[in-house]
Order: sequence, then structure tokens, then C-alpha cells
Amino acid sequence: MQRIAFANALRGIAALCVVIAHYILMFNYIRGEFGGLPALPEKPFPDWMIGVFNPLSNLNMGAFGVALFFLISGLVIPISVAGLQGKQLAKARFVIGRLFRIWPTYIVGLLITLGALEVAAGYMGYTTSYTAPQVLIQMSLFRDWFGSSTPLDGVVWTLEVEIKFYLVVLVCWSMIGRARLLPLFALGVATVMSANLYPGSAHQSGALAAFVYPIKYIFFMMIGVAFNYHFRGLLSLEKLFAISIGMLCVFGYSCFMEGWQVEVIVSYFAAFALFTAFYLLAKDWSGGPVFDFLANISYPLYACHGAFGIVGMRIMIDQGIGAIPALAMQVAITILLSWIIHKAIENPTHILGKKLAEMLRASPAPIAARQ
Repeated sequence: MQRIAFANALRGIAALCVVIAHYILMFNYIRGEFGGLPALPEKPFPDWMIGVFNPLSNLNMGAFGVALFFLISGLVIPISVAGLQGKQLAKARFVIGRLFRIWPTYIVGLLITLGALEVAAGYMGYTTSYTAPQVLIQMSLFRDWFGSSTPLDGVVWTLEVEIKFYLVVLVCWSMIGRARLLPLFALGVATVMSANLYPGSAHQSGALAAFVYPIKYIFFMMIGVAFNYHFRGLLSLEKLFAISIGMLCVFGYSCFMEGWQVEVIVSYFAAFALFTAFYLLAKDWSGGPVFDFLANISYPLYACHGAFGIVGMRIMIDQGIGAIPALAMQVAITILLSWIIHKAIENPTHILGKKLAEMLRASPAPIAARQ
């Protein structure tokens, strides 16, 4: 897949935002109360530190990072689709590539999360309550469609949305490859309908809620698809501006109808603004060595950091280590672990997926097709 410099750099920024949101802002808000570990008597980080890492009080750093990830996926995934157009077993090759890109690293990240929960439980002298079927269902990334309503980590929902986006891509394969606007329009209509006919799906259970819930997020990702059309020279800048602003308004309307917090809506709009600014003004910006490194480890960092870091910091503080030193040590440990996962799991399985996809390309065509 062709690498777009600024999009890769934004992955590093998005990962950093999510880590800040969980390790500093959320940890401070919940005072370390997590996984059965009790809350600290007072907030661990000073107010000045919170102000430094969250200077805009109306911005949700976690939502901002997730929104960037969604837009980046919308931008880059159609590159694979366009590159595979008309080729033998194109959809199967796409699925294999995505399968080996997403699942192995997430499974490792989930196992690290479960390990952290076990450590917290052992530290407090109790046993965890999740079951093996629950773990397997979550590993599938179709937890919601299997009827499991309780996630075991805080990141799986975004990957579930990502997988549903891939399904939409498969359904709209040729249209996305040829830069047709119908998929964007159809998702927009579905977003408006779901917002009006079934609002608040995030707080409801059942098959219908599971189906409706990801629609608005997939539609937000389709904004990235519109940018991809322009990137491939198949959509004018004027049309891109009109379409993307219209799509953003539809997404905002859906969020308003579902009763989202203002700061979360603002965060998605801010992510769109940053993404657009980089696309128009700094498309070739690679981020430099720091953000390039963070971009490379962004997925394993995202998959493993949550419970692992919060439990680690909370226990370190309980053992007498200051909150800021505990944060610094935990960030270093998490980055090291993410780099190890990147080298030992993410890269090898990604390469394996590419090789398997190439084997499909190289396989002889069926007899009927050759006649």
C-alpha cells in the first residue's frame, strides 16, 4: 500500500493523543481506580500538568485521536482497493491482507490487557470474572454482533468499527475503486435515518443496536474516502470541500441527535480540521524521527497500552513511587513493549499476509476462466 507521508505522521500524533488521554487525563480523573484497584485519596497529577496536556478544556483528547485514526483509514484503505481493481481474487487478497494486519496484533494486545487485569485482581486478592468464550468473542472483533455487550478493553469498539468499514468497502468495491459518490451518499442517508429512528444506539442492546451503532463512525471514515478520491485525482478540490463539509455536518447532526457531549463532537470536528490542514498544506510532512517512530508502533501501542499502563501506574504509586515518575516509567515501558510487538508480531504477520495475498495472485486461474 502506498504510504502517504502526512497520514503516517498523523498516526503518531493520534497514538500520542490517546495515550495522553488515558495515562494522564483519565487516570487523573478516576484517581487510578481501575480493575478493582481503589481510588487514590486525591488526584495524582497537579493542575498545571493537566493544563499543559489538555490546554483546550473543550477537547476530548481520546476522541480526537480516534477521529484521526478513522480519517486516516478512510484515506488509505481505498488505495489498496484501487490497486487491486480488475485483478484476480482481488477481494480475497484484500481480506487476507487486512486479516493479518489487524487480528494478530490485537490478540496480543488483548492478552496483555487480560494479564494486567489478572495482576490487579491478584494484587487486591480477588479473581476476575470474564470467561473464555467472552475472550474468544472479543478476539473475533465481532463482539457486538455476537451479542456480547461488555468489552474487556477500551479500544475494541474502534477496531470493530474498522472491521465494519472493511465490510462496506467490500460491498462497494468497484464504486470506491472508481471514485463513485454513491457509497458516501448512501451512508449519509443511513446515518440520518439511524439518528432519527434509533437514536442512542450506544446505550441500547440487541441486534438492531449492534447494527446501527457503527454507522455514523463508518460515515465519518467515508470523509477520508472523499479525500482519497481527490488524492487520486478523481475529484476536484471544490467538490471535495463541499462534500466533506456536508458530510461533517451530517455526522454532527447524528451526534447531536444521540446526545453526545459537546467536547466529543468538538474533538471530531477538530480532528477533521487538523487532517484537512495537513492534507492541503503539509501533505509531504513525514513527522520527523519521533513521530515516524510513534507512527510505526502506533497500532501495537494503541492495542496494548490501556489496562497495562493504568494498572502499572496505580500499583507503582501504591508502592510509594511518585505519580509523575510512575507515569514516566510506565510510558517508557509501554513504548518498549509496543516496539517489541511491532517487531515480533505486527511486522512479521503483516509481511506474511502480503505473501499469502501474492500467492493468490500467482495461483493459476480456474480452467473455466481460461477457456
